[in-house]
Amino acid sequence: MMKIAIAGSGGLARIFAQYLRETEHITIILSRTAQPDFEDLDCQVVVVDYRNQQDLEYYLRGVDIVISTVSGASQINLIDAAAHSRVSRFIPAEFEGSPSRRRSSDPDVRGKRESLARLKEWNSDSRHRMRYTIFTCGVFYERFARGGLASLGIGANSGIQYQGDYIMNLGTGTAETVVQTSTGDPVEFCMISVWDLAQYVVKAIDLGVETWPTEYRVQGDRRSVSEILQWGAIVLNLDHLDTIYHQAGNLQAHVDHARATFDWGKVARFEELVATEKGRYCFSAPTLTLASVNPIPFWNWLQREWGS
Repeated sequence: MMKIAIAGSGGLARIFAQYLRETEHITIILSRTAQPDFEDLDCQVVVVDYRNQQDLEYYLRGVDIVISTVSGASQINLIDAAAHSRVSRFIPAEFEGSPSRRRSSDPDVRGKRESLARLKEWNSDSRHRMRYTIFTCGVFYERFARGGLASLGIGANSGIQYQGDYIMNLGTGTAETVVQTSTGDPVEFCMISVWDLAQYVVKAIDLGVETWPTEYRVQGDRRSVSEILQWGAIVLNLDHLDTIYHQAGNLQAHVDHARATFDWGKVARFEELVATEKGRYCFSAPTLTLASVNPIPFWNWLQREWGS
């Protein structure tokens, strides 16, 4: 039995808590505000100030694993506090694209690059070594859900949390995307449901964390953008989605123009298309497969979400 702290109280934290409830582990929630509804999940909720290092260190005493769903300065402070409190393993809020596929020119969105640098420092620290593991999964299916990620309380302030912010909007039967890379190959990406990601994390914890690598890759499906658009039309009983197609070579110009006009929502949307075209969310094969987790394929999920 281990003591696990989940940092954050949004939708992703709640899903982790639901699966951890089925285990023998002790779960605490680190939240900025009181969350009485988490008591139904057999979790102890601790109200913390992520700016207060001593506060965080106090509540992390005796914790074995931290699962973070917070970002930016809050996550960086949490990393430092966890290391000083002798937490053995840290799972950062880095659940979609692999950091190894992030370009050096990419903006440091929500402090992810700085958080990873801090984790690497603590991983090699001789006095307070704290190991870390990233669970890479590609793209959450729920980006395409009714209401988008926001319907689950995920992705706040990311710029891509709402229905239609990424590739297609099945509520309106429209899409805006890129289907070919700059070399003429199909744009592909890996995907998974957020529920299946949480299952992988929790089941992997049950098997023991001592031999975990610094990155696990899990997958529910891998598809091309063209397939996704075709399936979106089929599930809506349409011949095709009303789609705006962009050329790979023109995407950065759209980002630059949107930034010059302070259209931050458009900046976020086109930066995601750039990342997708560059293979940020694509990997050859998963590195973690478990017999106890049977991830739902994207087509099955799409039918369940949007089928009549």
